[in-house]
Amino acid sequence: MYLVSVLIVLVSVYFAYSFNIINQQPDSVTFASLAATQKRLTFQPMTTFNSEGFPELRILTQNLFMRPPLIKNNKSDWKDGRLDYFIEHILPNYDIVCLQEMFEYASSRRSRLLVAAQKMGFGFYAASERQFPWNVAIDGGLVIMSRFPIVATESLVYTRGMGPDWIPKKGVVYVKVAVHAKDADLAEAPATHVHVFTTHTQASYGEVVITQPDVKIRLAQLHEFHNFLESVLPKNRAPGEPVVLTGDFNVDSRNHVLSDPSTVPYEREVEDGIATSDEGAAMMAVLEGRGIDPKVLGPDNTDAFKGKTTIEFHDTLKERLGYHPVTFGNIVVDSEGHVHPRETVLTTHQDNMVMHSIDYVLWHNPGVHANGVVAAIKDVGVTPNFTPDQPFTQISDHYGVSALVEFAHTK
Repeated sequence: MYLVSVLIVLVSVYFAYSFNIINQQPDSVTFASLAATQKRLTFQPMTTFNSEGFPELRILTQNLFMRPPLIKNNKSDWKDGRLDYFIEHILPNYDIVCLQEMFEYASSRRSRLLVAAQKMGFGFYAASERQFPWNVAIDGGLVIMSRFPIVATESLVYTRGMGPDWIPKKGVVYVKVAVHAKDADLAEAPATHVHVFTTHTQASYGEVVITQPDVKIRLAQLHEFHNFLESVLPKNRAPGEPVVLTGDFNVDSRNHVLSDPSTVPYEREVEDGIATSDEGAAMMAVLEGRGIDPKVLGPDNTDAFKGKTTIEFHDTLKERLGYHPVTFGNIVVDSEGHVHPRETVLTTHQDNMVMHSIDYVLWHNPGVHANGVVAAIKDVGVTPNFTPDQPFTQISDHYGVSALVEFAHTK
């Protein structure tokens, strides 16, 4: 497997130097340079503001399934067509966009996306660090784009994964976004900040059992994520500022137990998605720093993955909907009760109809900022991003998750 990985990396060198040197991605606009060239911060018309003049931040997290050249699941991954569709029909609807599997290696697509996004008003971005042949790896595929100023950014590369996930340098990208009121004077301090993280962790291939090695790697990476939070937040976050964790966590929170198998012999999204899987509970415990019972991962495991401090997070989809919605490998049921895969163009045959809930927006309820501004999740939901009249039926093999964050002064 590793030899095949190395060969893929080496073969793709030609593409890397044929495309990316010519098609350079834009520099992310800095807050300082923006303030130096104009006095007021303007936004695209799609950005909405409440009666107090605060923006309502529309956030999207999406595994875009934009892998390097030569890699595909079926006949075609339709990478260029899907990217064009995303830029034209999906990107304009948001203020902060968090992407996974938007790989830069051996392709000009990330550069093309960033150039187009900048023209739409996304003047700020952070992304996984570019990798070169001598790294024997590809980049982590993470991108965060924002219409609002990014005033600080950091990144983390996880301990390398196993199998195909040994190839990319998966990890976390963090941005601190300054939230200004409409037509804000840049000489003034922002009203508040929102701290946004996006991640992509070790995947599992095939049936998942919590005691298997890839699950332990995934939880170890989430422990690294918690340690990263412990490092980043104290030096960047003021009390009362919200924290949003987004991404493809590859942790399936559904337990896949049929609630009424004698009557309905297939898994239903709502009724059979209420209970939380053991790994889903472990994910929240590790991210929050509470740690787990080591024996959950097997009798010989001694790792509890406990942090030095704890921070509470809310699974916004579960709390809002009351169940864990499907974000990967969904089904459709025809009029005769027969079950079919919802998507077959991009998804591998083994992943058809797995009904996993692995994409998240997690929220830290921050309380009140010192200047009296409070933030809240106004809305959150799964965004399938279907693509009518295209040779592909949806923008990715994953659904997206979108959230609306609102700000207001305390009464």
